[in-house]
Amino acid sequence: MVLIPKKRDGEKGLMFVNISIAGQKQSALIDTGASDLFISKKATKKLGLSIRKSNKKIKIVNFDEAPNVVGRNVELQIGEWKDNEVFEVIHLDDYDYVLGLNFLDRIQVVLYP
Repeated sequence: MVLIPKKRDGEKGLMFVNISIAGQKQSALIDTGASDLFISKKATKKLGLSIRKSNKKIKIVNFDEAPNVVGRNVELQIGEWKDNEVFEVIHLDDYDYVLGLNFLDRIQVVLYP
């Protein structure tokens, strides 16, 4: 699948794509330095998602401790692709949804800037 990311006004160099998550249309940041799928705690509450503790450990730059919390079976759609996914729930300051490189590779996305 080929994705053509968009830039937001005033967001130099950052790439975003339109997604549907839990039936809600949103915009997600594409972060090729991130590993997988991340969602803010605020967004999980807004979408009414249930979250669970996890044994998986993640490293986050500039944070002393990353919570081990995940949202499971979250319906995610990007273009024609659709599936239920697991999101790591972390503190995000500026963006509610982050799509990382491992996820994009797994669903065989090619970015066309």
